[in-house]
Amino acid sequence: MATRDIPEAQPETSNQGYADTFDGDIFDTDAFRPDSVGFDSSDPEPPTNTGLIPTLSLSSEPELVLITPDARTRRFDRDDLVVRKGEIALINGHYTPHESMVKDLVAVYDALTAAGIDFLLVRGDHNRPVIAVDRKRRKEITKVLSRAFANEPFYAKPLDGNVSQQFLLADGALMTLRKSSVFRVYRPRIEPIGRLRYGAQTAFQLELWRFGEDEIIAPVENALMRTRLPRSEARETTIDLYGRSWLTLQNMFDDLASDVSFDIDLVFSWVDGSSDEFQRERAKRMKAYVIGEGDDSDARFRQIDELKYALRSVYMFAPWIRRIFIATDSPAPDWLAEHPRVTIMRSEDFFVDTSVLPIHNSHAVESQLHHIPGLAEHFLYSNDDMFFGRPVGPELFFSPGGVTKFVEAATRIGLGENDPTRSGFENAARVNRALLRGRFGKVTTRHLEHTPAPMRRSVLLELEQEFPEDFSRTAASRFRSATDISVTNSLYHYYALMTGRAVAQTQVRSLYIETTLRIALRQMNHLRKHRDQDMFCLNDGSRPEISTEVRRAAVTEFLELYFPIVAPWERASPATSAEPGSAWSLGARAVRAELPTA
Repeated sequence: MATRDIPEAQPETSNQGYADTFDGDIFDTDAFRPDSVGFDSSDPEPPTNTGLIPTLSLSSEPELVLITPDARTRRFDRDDLVVRKGEIALINGHYTPHESMVKDLVAVYDALTAAGIDFLLVRGDHNRPVIAVDRKRRKEITKVLSRAFANEPFYAKPLDGNVSQQFLLADGALMTLRKSSVFRVYRPRIEPIGRLRYGAQTAFQLELWRFGEDEIIAPVENALMRTRLPRSEARETTIDLYGRSWLTLQNMFDDLASDVSFDIDLVFSWVDGSSDEFQRERAKRMKAYVIGEGDDSDARFRQIDELKYALRSVYMFAPWIRRIFIATDSPAPDWLAEHPRVTIMRSEDFFVDTSVLPIHNSHAVESQLHHIPGLAEHFLYSNDDMFFGRPVGPELFFSPGGVTKFVEAATRIGLGENDPTRSGFENAARVNRALLRGRFGKVTTRHLEHTPAPMRRSVLLELEQEFPEDFSRTAASRFRSATDISVTNSLYHYYALMTGRAVAQTQVRSLYIETTLRIALRQMNHLRKHRDQDMFCLNDGSRPEISTEVRRAAVTEFLELYFPIVAPWERASPATSAEPGSAWSLGARAVRAELPTA
């Protein structure tokens, strides 16, 4: 039988919660979304009412999978197992963190239901799904789960009582841990290409409750309850989630005052600068323009499929995103298939004045985003070199009332006025500053970080009415101009801040990497090992210290390892399986085919 052993990794981050003492594998923020992507990555469109999407944290360090026999896996009649830090783990072909959790949750639902054991689905204190069972049936439940998962590496890790190591359900974990009433239940998974590991951080929770005649006692509080609930107040109802019908308590899954429950879309701007036609047309039209410092650099338009991995980062780490719009006039990339969640948006479909087209100016495109048909009131705007680095929730970008949260950079805008010799980026910041100072009498001092930026259509429409000439002038600016505004960086955000519709986000972890510098190779390696940033940007700088070939190889390898889970909107290619979401490359399949069997 084929087995693999995986070396130990360093712990991740500090733990949270009443007994989250395991490996830094925790849920770190709240993120409840009742209408979002479900657990089946092959669904043609996002199903509705799929319930909890907690914000997860990942293992601290991806690991090299070593192929070696191991007696611990021979008890299982399967060849897709590895051993990592004492845990038997499944080879993860295609599940995202959220899908992994839901897959395990549904498996236990099916086992308990088949055995006729009653249980409740509860919304945990950190939006983690909780299955609550009667502690009087501990012995019976232990036998049911032991039989159901005799051939599965299903673990239960205690969080109360005598907190100890995890035990397999197949070995009667609930009886072994008799003093515990709260467990994280999960099947460890490891993805072999990017070495992305899921463990207790993607677990659901199993709790043993006391169901008395007059009172229900839970071992810990949850999103709605204290630990004690009068039986007269425990009104049961059902809810359809994750493709199953669950018994729960009334109001348990209602929107809370702290929930961000509105639709959120994402808009990417993208140009295929590798296209010969694009380069010819851009060069021809540029002859008549005065270009600022760096604005004619090929680095602004080069691309090595960053967009594919930026979209994978959404699929893996931000499943609450409703739709993705790609604003581009380039042909759709070869890898992108038709999919209901992804829409190519041509300039002619959202520019108010189409007579100004064609445009080679991102400032112009960004000034028209709020006119995209079908775009949600709340959306994120991102460039194709910006990525989600780990699971994030919508509350990172919006308050429950829709206030946007933007991330200021430490970099100051600096003194001086806009000047044709400055870069378009620096000029736009100064034009923004002058407009806002004239309107509010206040001075903006800092640029924004290179991260996805939250915005609201209604505020953008108001902003356009406030500064109509500036919007029209920028929209008609074929190339970057010294008089452009930059709506997304940062006119919108400071205008919204000064009118009470935005606040500065200070809790986010983000990283900017200039990929043409030598230090970038070390930065990317560190980031891949630790996965400790909410968002990061891989900028293609115009002052290279390494060759184009070295940069391309390093960035491509990094992205493939960091985002190995293929999204359902990608076409099958020679490097991937035809199955949506499959992470197996031909190389990995070849390695697996050579594994010994026992």
